[in-house]
Amino acid sequence: MAHDHGHDERVSVVHFTAPTCWWSWGYEPVFNRLKLVYGDQINLLTLYGAVYEDVEEYKKGYELDDAGMVAWAKESQRIMGVPMHINYSFNRMPANLLPATLAVMAAQRQGHEKGHRLYRALLRRNIVEEQDVTNKTTILEAVKEAGIDEAKFKRDWADEAGLRADLEKQGEGAPPVHVGFYNIAVTDGHGRTVYLDQKFEPSVVEEAVDYLSGGQLRKTRPTDVLAYLQAHGRTSLVELERVFNLSSKEALAELERLEKLGKTKRITLTGADFWSS
Repeated sequence: MAHDHGHDERVSVVHFTAPTCWWSWGYEPVFNRLKLVYGDQINLLTLYGAVYEDVEEYKKGYELDDAGMVAWAKESQRIMGVPMHINYSFNRMPANLLPATLAVMAAQRQGHEKGHRLYRALLRRNIVEEQDVTNKTTILEAVKEAGIDEAKFKRDWADEAGLRADLEKQGEGAPPVHVGFYNIAVTDGHGRTVYLDQKFEPSVVEEAVDYLSGGQLRKTRPTDVLAYLQAHGRTSLVELERVFNLSSKEALAELERLEKLGKTKRITLTGADFWSS
């Protein structure tokens, strides 16, 4: 067998995500903490997909009606412990969610960071703020929020065939793991893989990374809450607790300190406080 010189020797953390998937919202603190703790010592790989492209098929496939959808959202919210709306109703759900994902692929052409910022802005709008993120106006508002060059974005977004091809190509060279929306794979690329289903506490994923790397990686302790808010936009208290490994009391004290200095402001969304810079 030929040796693959392109093989990434780092531990990889792989997740399949979508800008309209509530599990992805639950995993935001995990991935954002891992990035701050390990930097580029590990390979963080999020592959973008769409939850459905046909709402009727989705409804049939999962045998869901409005009541079932709301019950599932409540249960998911309980498992994840992050603020999200549970006000689901099929007559308000878009027929096809792919446009939101293609918008992220278009933003990716301005760099991975920009793509992820748009993804995050769409995800929060959809899962927390109950917005239809397949709507052109909403997408362009999120583009502005994410600091993306709008003229370039619009040109890239018009290239639907190219964006679909980008979507298909995402997994090339990725470790051969089986991931979905609700789980994470942590792999050393040499046959050792830890699968974590619905683990939303970053410490659990860190343990898997440390185990597979033999505890060899340097770990940074993230402390800059303000920089995090600047990079990620509106953020809930529980996300800050998880990312910075703080108690509610500690996280709130830091936010209130920044608020007194006029550096942060809070807004209530879906019954929870969110903070932004």
